[in-house]
Amino acid sequence: MAGLFKDVDLLPKLFLGLGVGALSLIVPYLLSILSQWNLSRRLSKFPFVNKQWDAAAKAKFHVNAADIIKEGSKLAKGEAFLLNDMSNETLVLPPKYTDEIKNEKNLDFHNFVAKEFFSTYPGFDAFSLSVDQSIFQDAVRTQLTQALTLTVEPMAKEAPNTLNLVYGDAPDWKTTVLTPSLLKCVGRLTALIFLGEGFMNNPEWQHISVMYTVDAFMAARALNSWPAFARPFVHWFLPECKKIRQEVKVAHALIAPEVEKRRAEIAANGGKPRRKVLDSVDWFHASAKGRPFNYAGAELSLAMASIHTTTNTLGFALFDLIENPEYIDMLRKEIKDVYEEEGKWEKSTLFKLKLMDSVLKESMRLQVHTFINMPRQAIADIKLKDGTTIPKGAFTSVGPVPMHNPDIYPEPLKFNGRRFLDLREAPGAENKHQFVTTTTDMTVFGHGSHACPGRFFASNEIKLLLAHMLMYYDWKLPDGQDKVQHTINGSKRSPNSRQAVQFKSRQPEVPV
Repeated sequence: MAGLFKDVDLLPKLFLGLGVGALSLIVPYLLSILSQWNLSRRLSKFPFVNKQWDAAAKAKFHVNAADIIKEGSKLAKGEAFLLNDMSNETLVLPPKYTDEIKNEKNLDFHNFVAKEFFSTYPGFDAFSLSVDQSIFQDAVRTQLTQALTLTVEPMAKEAPNTLNLVYGDAPDWKTTVLTPSLLKCVGRLTALIFLGEGFMNNPEWQHISVMYTVDAFMAARALNSWPAFARPFVHWFLPECKKIRQEVKVAHALIAPEVEKRRAEIAANGGKPRRKVLDSVDWFHASAKGRPFNYAGAELSLAMASIHTTTNTLGFALFDLIENPEYIDMLRKEIKDVYEEEGKWEKSTLFKLKLMDSVLKESMRLQVHTFINMPRQAIADIKLKDGTTIPKGAFTSVGPVPMHNPDIYPEPLKFNGRRFLDLREAPGAENKHQFVTTTTDMTVFGHGSHACPGRFFASNEIKLLLAHMLMYYDWKLPDGQDKVQHTINGSKRSPNSRQAVQFKSRQPEVPV
């Protein structure tokens, strides 16, 4: 052993190195603890509805969040209250603050995403793109919106083929589980517009673009179950995190050759794209302006933001129509009349489907996708007009969401497919009650500066798929069932992913 430390000067250096290494781990953790303690102290003036962090509390929130949120609102007498959502202590603001905070620059959505979904960790690439706004947001907010008119025709042409691939010819009643079948339909049309026909027909990309969202949320949940100081280490070993790292690796392998191909085409064409109809690779290339950019992460982020939310909205709507079949024939007549008038599918055709627009908005109102909304993190102290102070670092949401408030929506638990169509007929209200319009009473798409920028594209995709599904198939629940019990997962609600439906081919009134 003496020979091992011939130079005794090595010992102090060794211990010094170990000490510095330990301090580099301990000091940030202690500072984090101190910061969290100070934040908790400043938030302690708000009533806390479910302070426990044990397994029983987590299980209760998982299945009963809606009632806990209502209990918190009652406890606070309609004012702000603290909610343990099992990831963070969240300050839930009542809906009366929605308009005041909708554009508040110090309430940041992207900070919330970064903290909630570990945007700096490998594998969580799609979330890091949500934080790095300059390129991604320019492509989505500007170029996707400008391309909306050009996306309708290719989706309309592909929709019958996709439905035939997924559902096929059904002269007699067939049974399928609805949500997985809709994921295939939405995944194909989304890939067609964002990446082109090759990726639409690539089974490996179709699998990853659908499953990455599910797997990333599972990985985030697994990491959140560990203490904060351990997460930078344990993520390397957690199976859930290993899985999404592998999915990102495969996504890079699929996307990188396409990016290089486009770059070569643009270079050979004097710096301009050759293709008439551009897609997200072109949008990102134009927005990047030569800067380094994670194309695979961006495509996963697009898929994450579009496929599951679009599928859920379409699924809820179809279940609502199956439960209220009197609206199906009304919609078929509207589709027939509008299509015959327009002669083809384009943006204006979809705009004229006003009953369908109302049905979709009513389904979104009735089914309540989330019990609290507009998640943010305060990046500075914020003083509201009534004197309420939101301390720096606080996570915030708005709730309970008011979509079932009888003072706003008469008979709120009843499906009324004409509800928003009738509201649009009031003078000056034509635009206020459209499916894509956000208001203080309808915040499913968010509200204000962080409202979902892709909702216009999603609306077009949903309307096209729903129109073709209604025109080419009849739909019903299995015999003996007249209602669907949907799925609650914490503060989120989604269509029952195991619910079967039956369908049968029909001759459309007009070949759309």
